[in-house]
Amino acid sequence: MANHGRSGVVWFALAMFVFLLVAGCKGFFTNPTLTAITVAGSNGSTTPFVNVGATLQMVATGTFNDGSVSTVTANWSSQEENIATVNQSTGVVTGVTPGTANIQAASNGITGLASVTVCGAITAITISPLNQTVTTGSPALQYTATQGVGGADITSQVTWTSSATGVAQISNTPGTNGLATIVGTGSTTITAASCTLSASTGLTVN
Repeated sequence: MANHGRSGVVWFALAMFVFLLVAGCKGFFTNPTLTAITVAGSNGSTTPFVNVGATLQMVATGTFNDGSVSTVTANWSSQEENIATVNQSTGVVTGVTPGTANIQAASNGITGLASVTVCGAITAITISPLNQTVTTGSPALQYTATQGVGGADITSQVTWTSSATGVAQISNTPGTNGLATIVGTGSTTITAASCTLSASTGLTVN
């Protein structure tokens, strides 16, 4: 009887061990499911830059339902091929013309997106006019950007921003690039930027 009792205990312990082993390894033999994709340049930036004619390696990183994260193989596409193209299988982006292109990676029905800025041959930016003071009701103010002082006009090649859109709004629409519309009183900073270069000036509305 004692032997039967000990055997029962051994078998019970063995069964519990197998149960715990199986429970602990649940999902081990099941492939995790992809739930999200993050797209970035090879340097880790989700808003990378590339020069016209140059290439940039993009990387798709997948997040899975078990919490794991790893690089995934994806089908690549560019939503603005006139600005940047991308190799469908390798994810290598080539800059075509200055601007911003949305690069997409798709895998198993999941997609991820990153904006790639294509830089032109701009080496310096100068804004004019500088430090303006106007009154409410004033007509729109045209800003221009040049390649350095007295250089080529690059007004349409830079991205214009106003730090306070409640004071003034500035256009990036072709044909009206750099045109600032007065909205209300206060101060704002007008900036012209191209990739890592930028120049700013103040605008006060009384």
